[in-house]
Amino acid sequence: MLQKLLATAALTALLTGGAMAQDTQQPAPDTTAPATTAPAAEPAPAAEPAPAAAPMQAADGYLATDVIGESVYNGTGDSAENIGKVSDLVISKDGQITSAIVGVGGFLGIGQKNVAVDWKGLSWAEQNGDRWLVMATSKDALQAMPEFDTTPYKPAPPPAAAAPADQTAPAPTAPAN
Repeated sequence: MLQKLLATAALTALLTGGAMAQDTQQPAPDTTAPATTAPAAEPAPAAEPAPAAAPMQAADGYLATDVIGESVYNGTGDSAENIGKVSDLVISKDGQITSAIVGVGGFLGIGQKNVAVDWKGLSWAEQNGDRWLVMATSKDALQAMPEFDTTPYKPAPPPAAAAPADQTAPAPTAPAN
């Protein structure tokens, strides 16, 4: 009996919550004119039309989120082979992309080897609305490259706190009476 009551209450709450969430009715605009006691003034200027939306400008570059995760192929034809995925970018101090880190090999990211390739060696290709990066190399050539070491790019560890000058000295003793 208690289970039926709880199930009914839960179902009722679920149905009324969904119905309330779908209520998108806007309040009706007030069409009655306000009463005026002051003499009529000059008519209000006509509302200016809303400015037209600015035309979308073509981008001169790429978003990092569009590059990271993008597949890299060794050509643009139908026989092009997927040779890896971009997993990161190396950006110089002056803000220029110098290298793309390409993950090669492995399965679902396990056993994957990250290698750095020259950013200028990559180009974009598009076919049937799909876009990918192209590099004139093979998967075997990428796997033969040394693994990319991220250590130099990590922040330096904080400096160790200076230890007190004499931690090993025995505690001073009180003079004997």
